[in-house]
Amino acid sequence: MKKNILYFLALCVISLSCSKTVPVSLIYSVTDIYNKPLQNVYIPDSGTYSLQVNVNFLQGNTDDSVRLTFRGLPANVWVTPDTFTQKPSFTTSFVFTTNNAAVGSYPISIVAYTPTTGNTTYNFNLVIQPDNCATLFSGALSGSDACSSGGYTFGSTGTAGAGALTINNFGGYGTNTNAYAVFNCDNDSLYIASQNIGNGVTLQGAGTFNANSMVIYYTATNIPSGGNATCTVTYTR
Repeated sequence: MKKNILYFLALCVISLSCSKTVPVSLIYSVTDIYNKPLQNVYIPDSGTYSLQVNVNFLQGNTDDSVRLTFRGLPANVWVTPDTFTQKPSFTTSFVFTTNNAAVGSYPISIVAYTPTTGNTTYNFNLVIQPDNCATLFSGALSGSDACSSGGYTFGSTGTAGAGALTINNFGGYGTNTNAYAVFNCDNDSLYIASQNIGNGVTLQGAGTFNANSMVIYYTATNIPSGGNATCTVTYTR
């Protein structure tokens, strides 16, 4: 009788071990609203900013949820909600609130957790700036120009207006020249419409910026040294 009981128990153990299944992992992506990797997120030093995050289901476990949590926020910066959980695919908004936060670029992260895959960390930069991002470049600027005819360095001065920056001595073309650049604080870009900046120079261009520098690609005609130029200018604060 004892042998029969042991045999029965052995069959139960074998049966249970054979029927055991390994959970299927969830494969997903975490991006910004444009389905691009999170890189630089610009927020005002005092105020609010809404960041939309996409979590897209790719394949695997359809019952698994993704929990998003922020890590590494600097002083005087809060985010609401601080944690969000849902099954993908979904889009959710996180509202950053600041109160006299120090201007600068801070590395932070979103930690995504699922029961089947554990933690995945997505690193990006939280860039705190004045309400008008052009004011990042107010004051003295160090410039370096790389042109088809060669390269050189010079100093310029930036004066911020409403969403724009006037750059005196743009490209080193003279202290009586002023280029007017319009800033887009949402996508880290700037644009210089075709304009006569003074000293007989006409130019146009476009570029990008971060918390500490801007890179502008431009073409100019009738430059002081004669002829035309195609250049890339880099400005640092």
